[in-house]
Amino acid sequence: MSHVDTIEVEITDLNALRAAVKESGCLWLAKNTYEWYGHHVGDYPIPKGMTKEKLGQCDYVIQLPGCKYEIGVVKMPNGKWTLAYDFWGEGRKLLEKFGDKLGKLVQLYGVHRATMLAKKQGMKVHRMVQSNGSIQLTLV
Repeated sequence: MSHVDTIEVEITDLNALRAAVKESGCLWLAKNTYEWYGHHVGDYPIPKGMTKEKLGQCDYVIQLPGCKYEIGVVKMPNGKWTLAYDFWGEGRKLLEKFGDKLGKLVQLYGVHRATMLAKKQGMKVHRMVQSNGSIQLTLV
């Protein structure tokens, strides 16, 4: 089964994404293909902005140790980045780690992006993890 999906957020800062990947215990690799089922079998829609032929192609890879499937960092036609991944079968490990639509990774990306921007403006950033797992940033 092929169930490749992309996330709703557009990535604009690869340094913030790399920092989120590192914090999550994953690896950032310079590869042009990511591991997934390997071919589209027509049982799930092709993600918006992608073609059947482009599935599995990327610019960078996020690798979760112990998981065969990987997350592709894909440059979109608008110049921004998205994350593509197969969440079926082996890809369930990606969902276990990051949640639906890779929500935990997206949250960490946002935290690192906001932190980097705040520090550029001379602010101090205080970070606190809430009981529900969300992260609260206080900028001073």
